[in-house]
Amino acid sequence: MKNKRSDSELLALIRGIASDREKGLKWIYLTHKEKVCSYVLSNNGNVDEAKDIYQEALIAFYENVKSGRFKGDSTIGTYLYAIARFKWLNQLKRKGMVLEHQKHIEPVDSYAESPLVDIINKEKKDKVLSILGQLGESCKQLLVESIYHNTPMKDLVADGVYSSEQIARNKKYKCMKKLKALLTESPELVEILRSNA
Repeated sequence: MKNKRSDSELLALIRGIASDREKGLKWIYLTHKEKVCSYVLSNNGNVDEAKDIYQEALIAFYENVKSGRFKGDSTIGTYLYAIARFKWLNQLKRKGMVLEHQKHIEPVDSYAESPLVDIINKEKKDKVLSILGQLGESCKQLLVESIYHNTPMKDLVADGVYSSEQIARNKKYKCMKKLKALLTESPELVEILRSNA
């Protein structure tokens, strides 16, 4: 890969004809593979798991580009890394494993009145993820990481998901507003979540 390509060039390739799409995806695959695979390998994963997670993340990224869910609010690398990280943490949870930095996390009191925390406290995870999915992938990942997993903003910055804590906080604020608006506009969602409480 001799020449650096901008995200806008890569997105244009992905949205273009099949041969361009293949070039764009190959470029992205080779550019970001090492960082994502290193994350999985350094967090209880093996080489095969790292490759699988990276391929799943790339497919999810491609689908989000094609569906218009990826708006370019973050860089391709940041977005791809966040998807992979989210997928890997979910896989570890399914295997009954928890990363060391997640073992001693206390609930965040400052969000006690938010609709998301009420929902999570009632253990309606599947329904929550379904609702969060309506906010778009980047909001879903940010809210799940920052509230459900209680990942501090500084860790999201350190992981390369966001370039600064302020950007992460601003994004979270916007996502929470969208979530509250969604719940306000769709009282039936609130009723679904309250049922079987």
